[in-house]
Amino acid sequence: MARFTVVLDGGDLVPRICQDLRAPGVSPVSAVERALEAYLFERFEERLRERLCKPPVVRLPEYFRSRFATLPALVDSGYDTWYMEVRFSTLPGDVVEAVEIEATGLEVRPISYGFGIERTTQMSVRSLKRQTNHCFRINHLVLPGSLFRKILDRLRDDGDHQQPLIASFNPGRLLQGYRSVSFDHMLTGVRVFCSCAKAAHAQMLSEAANLKPRYADGSWPHQVEELLAPAVYQEGVCHLCVARAGAAERLRRYGTSIETGFAAYVDQVRIDMKSDEKTARAEVQQVLGLSRWVREAALYGVIRDLFPNYRVLRENSPSWLGRMRLDIFLPELNLAVEHQGEQHYRPLEVFGGERAFAQTKERDALKKRLCDEHGVAVVYVRYDASISKGAMRQRLQRFLKEK
Repeated sequence: MARFTVVLDGGDLVPRICQDLRAPGVSPVSAVERALEAYLFERFEERLRERLCKPPVVRLPEYFRSRFATLPALVDSGYDTWYMEVRFSTLPGDVVEAVEIEATGLEVRPISYGFGIERTTQMSVRSLKRQTNHCFRINHLVLPGSLFRKILDRLRDDGDHQQPLIASFNPGRLLQGYRSVSFDHMLTGVRVFCSCAKAAHAQMLSEAANLKPRYADGSWPHQVEELLAPAVYQEGVCHLCVARAGAAERLRRYGTSIETGFAAYVDQVRIDMKSDEKTARAEVQQVLGLSRWVREAALYGVIRDLFPNYRVLRENSPSWLGRMRLDIFLPELNLAVEHQGEQHYRPLEVFGGERAFAQTKERDALKKRLCDEHGVAVVYVRYDASISKGAMRQRLQRFLKEK
């Protein structure tokens, strides 16, 4: 079989995305992209199962610009991305010449290459001694607003969403010096800011008002005013305020996006402290305890390097795990890697003391039991253990032999 067809149905994505969004801290765009990666993986593996040398690998570039869009916004705009790739390997001499996509409830659109040439997909093949490598690319994939209407309606009907706020680190795409963080309700689109930012916002607005006459309509001082003048504030919703209840609570509410988005708080802290940017940045990192997240991100990178031909999912919540998450999950190997901070081994006041420690131990035991029941091996990595590639290769040797 030199050619085959893959059927993609947008309706299949709805329950997957809804399941992901029921876990606190997950944004609609990240849920969409995780669902697409898993869906394409499953469709290609199912279609090529008897011919594959190893599991396919899906690469989805994060080209969609509105990274923190709410569901109402996605109903209006839809979602699209470009150049999704599915890489797969077959036996030597077994060449797949073309893949046809039959799409329902989503669109595969062509890209023009000039001179009347348009392509919706591309396939490249490289024949090696031990295998034949294929790279299939979807040039432009679109999920229409009607799909997000179904997701929104289902989540509203379920009424089971404990933490619907999305932390948006670029609500107005403001210039450095005027960055801010908003908290947008995933289901309604209503936007609030944390009350602790009110004083900094007042200074930003004052500076923008003074500079506005020198700039054309629609330029950045006008954008600052448009974003912050009608701002509505709510007490204790930001990462800085939530951090007072412990790092675990911050993760529970908003996930790991703070690792890359923390700089949006620097201007607020710089104004509040009347300091320079370097000092404010260090203060934000200290308050948020970012060293832990940097270590977890590094561990994720090491695992991805060790298992390049498998899906390596971060902060994944399989349906059988309820609202809990696995730090790192390799579903094809039934392997979970859990980074265990110091709060998993003894009570720490910064994480809530004795009571929080007891809850952590109870949650860890439940997670382990559910993993055992579903055949998932859990490898624990202590906060003080080496996470070098050599150390992790030794600990995961049994799984590497299964590759």
